[in-house]
Amino acid sequence: MKLFYRIAVACLALAPLSARASDEADVRWEAIGAAEQRVRWEAEGLTAAPQIAESFSSPLGYRLERYLWKAQKPAGSFAIAVLRDLSEEDHFLSGPVDLIRFATTVLNGLEAPKPQASQAQDAKIATPNGAVLSRRFDLGTRQCVALGFYAQPQVASSQAKLAKDEPLTEGSQRLDGVYCAAAGRPLTAEQVLVYAAGVKLVLRKE
Repeated sequence: MKLFYRIAVACLALAPLSARASDEADVRWEAIGAAEQRVRWEAEGLTAAPQIAESFSSPLGYRLERYLWKAQKPAGSFAIAVLRDLSEEDHFLSGPVDLIRFATTVLNGLEAPKPQASQAQDAKIATPNGAVLSRRFDLGTRQCVALGFYAQPQVASSQAKLAKDEPLTEGSQRLDGVYCAAAGRPLTAEQVLVYAAGVKLVLRKE
């Protein structure tokens, strides 16, 4: 449990730096009920419900959600997802995201070496939810993958639909995550495809 508490604490570092200084004294993480959870990670081995599901809503207009799943079989593997949401404001998150830097930040504090990229550059993976960018890395004896994508921008219906196999470059919501296999177990290319397709962002129920 200590390991996963450290993961949860590390996720706080992902709040936008410009907001952290202003809100630091007001940070309040609240549990997200099952019916209100917007991030799903459906993949073999991962538990159906996350062990941690928390949110932080800033007075400056952004919302941060963090999730943690532990796998039952094989024991020792886990997945983390962080959702950044600016949909309440009239602006977007945009630009490329360094997936290795994201992984390093979210895994900070673990009793493990710093993530080491095992893939030269991001790879594009087509999923039923749209294109996802991935980057494989090693965490000591663990093989892991970082995944990330922007949610569909709010565009007028008259505009042409974006190609589903091309990653978006901006959006009101950004979802990033890491999956790490159990120590010493391989993470195959086929498994990476399954885990990339299993990450889903659903609409929040009003």
